[in-house]
Amino acid sequence: MFLKIISPSTVIYKGEVLKVLVPTAAWEIGILPHHIALTSIIIPWLVRFLPKEKNSKVFVEWTSFLFEDDMVTLSVGKGLIYLDGETVELLINTATTEVVSDKALLEKMKEDQEKAIEQIKIKGDIDEIEKAYFSLQKITADLKLHKMKHRT
Repeated sequence: MFLKIISPSTVIYKGEVLKVLVPTAAWEIGILPHHIALTSIIIPWLVRFLPKEKNSKVFVEWTSFLFEDDMVTLSVGKGLIYLDGETVELLINTATTEVVSDKALLEKMKEDQEKAIEQIKIKGDIDEIEKAYFSLQKITADLKLHKMKHRT
């Protein structure tokens, strides 16, 4: 099955894969070849996939992705998934492949976002609250990616 991960500015990944795990509003979807067609909303969290050529030197040389259990892991923002049974397309607004190395900075960003959410709640703007929570989820996913990479 073919996977394309696309952001507004670039193609993050395209290639043959054996499995994809995608976070959606309902739960994490596991996708294997010949999966039924679907379209869904992606929530900020971790996307994992198993490249068909996972031992390929070419793949490893150009990537800054984190490998764990032979699967590639990256942190993504909000987006859409489109699957037709042969191709999986992830259209996402942001992705982190190379995590910030400063854990304290990520924790500060998370703390600042939590404070911002409290201020937004006072205003009662539902759309702004949703955006702020998605941002917090993305920061939390980046923090999880950092922990995986640095085993802290």
